[in-house]
Amino acid sequence: MRRFLLLYATQRGQAKAIAEEISEQAVAHGFSADLHCVSESEKYDLKTESAPLVVVVSTTGTGDPPDTARKFVKEIQDKTLPADFFAHLRYGLGQIQSLVQ
Repeated sequence: MRRFLLLYATQRGQAKAIAEEISEQAVAHGFSADLHCVSESEKYDLKTESAPLVVVVSTTGTGDPPDTARKFVKEIQDKTLPADFFAHLRYGLGQIQSLVQ
């Protein structure tokens, strides 16, 4: 099976449910998803990741990251990182706008 890293960030569980569905569907198509919440940074390493990356993120308020993604967002927006720090990643991003405030 071909592996990919599947990360999610959620406030109320919607992005997690979608990520879990993607993971289940992936198996039917010959893929294996390594599924983690972005807050579980000890379980994955974007600096060395070579498999494709899929990120599913819900937003709160007016597009704010969910609580589970605050540290992750801060880390990837670090201005001291080289401009090409994440250039090796092949990624897709799905954003879910929450209708519940």
